[in-house]
Amino acid sequence: MRVEPFARSSNRPRLRTQGVRGTGEASGFPTRASAVGLFLAAAAATLGIGFREPRVEYGYECVLFTLAASWCVARGRSMAPIPGLLLAAIAAWGFSQLAMGATVYRYATLVSSLRFAALAATGWVSFRVFGLYRLRMEFLRAFAWFGLAVAVTSVLAYFTSPGRILWLFDAPYPDVWGSFLSRNNFAQFLELAMPVALWLALGEPPGSVLYLGFAAVMLASGLASASRAGASILVLEAILMLWMYRKSPVARRMTLGLVLATALFAAMPGIGTLAGRLTAADPYQVRREIAHSTVAMISSRPWTGFGLGTFPVVYPEYARFDVGQSVEHAHNDWLEWAAEGGVGFVTVWIGLALWSARLALLTGWGIGVVGCFLHGLVDYPFARFGVSAWIFILLGILAAIDLREVRAQRH
Repeated sequence: MRVEPFARSSNRPRLRTQGVRGTGEASGFPTRASAVGLFLAAAAATLGIGFREPRVEYGYECVLFTLAASWCVARGRSMAPIPGLLLAAIAAWGFSQLAMGATVYRYATLVSSLRFAALAATGWVSFRVFGLYRLRMEFLRAFAWFGLAVAVTSVLAYFTSPGRILWLFDAPYPDVWGSFLSRNNFAQFLELAMPVALWLALGEPPGSVLYLGFAAVMLASGLASASRAGASILVLEAILMLWMYRKSPVARRMTLGLVLATALFAAMPGIGTLAGRLTAADPYQVRREIAHSTVAMISSRPWTGFGLGTFPVVYPEYARFDVGQSVEHAHNDWLEWAAEGGVGFVTVWIGLALWSARLALLTGWGIGVVGCFLHGLVDYPFARFGVSAWIFILLGILAAIDLREVRAQRH
């Protein structure tokens, strides 16, 4: 099929998804209000990620279910079959287990089902809201600014208030990064925000140098977090972005600047901890044993699973060793999805990852979604709204992009 050229010329790199006729309409108040509500709900979830109080999650769920209900009665385009069916399956899977009695702990499955339904609602609301190019760009810029604020605040809090959440609240662990109790969750958030900032930096002035600094700060903060998988994925994301724009003179000028700025910022907090963790004799220690135990769980009930949210309840029966503390997650989202939801549930997630990978790589700013799916092989980025909410917002934006935007930029 022949792709119609732009109504006006564009000098942007071929992988940019901008400048397409029909994507720059003015947004109405309900749409803009929903975009603001979605952003604030995800930001609040990130700032509250360190609190295990269930009402924090309930608050996010209430906001998203309210937004989704309001958009159900609004006229608009329908989501494409593939992402629409995949999100619907994620939302309904746990409730179907409850209906069929395919769970060993109904309350845990109910709680987990509401969480997955809220994530699916996040993706769907994002799709309905961010179909407009101008609003989409405003959101991505706001996300880059928020990512910078989280990166700077988290590093400062780590070095100035160990064992406390944002200087104010006692934490159960000394290794706290701002609002994140886990260095891995902190790195996963940066995996989503850094590519957006770098994508904006590769655009035209006057924002290029500013957003390059944002990307450098976030990349350096990810290295300082000493998350081995997180640091590796962030570096790979930066390399991939620069390679995608390798023919652009902007990228050639930006590469050296990104490397020097990242080295400067990384030298300030120091990355000695990361170097020590990377040279560990067995970096997969403990997680390997947990993975083996989870595989045993899967082989016991491969088709139905034990019920969403039941992993910490069932795991002790299959544990091959005693780690000395409770194991709440498999440190592998893919194995945990298979153990709790069965082969069918993990297949849905594989389909979502494969569908999103192509568009994420074409857009550039979306490669953080792919990074989090990869990080899910050794950790659990989808278990907390503070990270997973942003993943599904970006998934919704990917679904909202008119394919003419991608095709036109490739011709």
